[in-house]
Amino acid sequence: MTEEQKAAEDIREQEELSEEEDEKLPFANARVVRIIKANLKNEHQVKMDVKLAANLLLGEMLADIAQSMDKEDHFTLSIEHFNKAARKYREIGLNKKRVLRIQKVLEKQRAELDEIVTEIDLDFPADPSVSQ
Repeated sequence: MTEEQKAAEDIREQEELSEEEDEKLPFANARVVRIIKANLKNEHQVKMDVKLAANLLLGEMLADIAQSMDKEDHFTLSIEHFNKAARKYREIGLNKKRVLRIQKVLEKQRAELDEIVTEIDLDFPADPSVSQ
């Protein structure tokens, strides 16, 4: 084991949660960490405060969804009720895609406008005798 690997192992051991602390979290911390690391393209060391914050955020999101579903009149909650309650979290990704699409359209329009301005400048050069 290299010095760097030993240091990383020591840090991991220091950051491990006790069972008591882990049970206070909404989800098993190890599972949350696996999900985070599975979605990182590059290798990173994730600090404990990030792991805890992610876990707590997921718990808050699920609590919000459950409270929204609780407002339903039906006794039995179905996937439709869950999807309705979770819609705002799923729409975040859709809104991000919409914003990117709009940005691309605006960039394209800006490029076209720049071309038109350049053409006008070439067709009608500025008259040096007219001061601005």
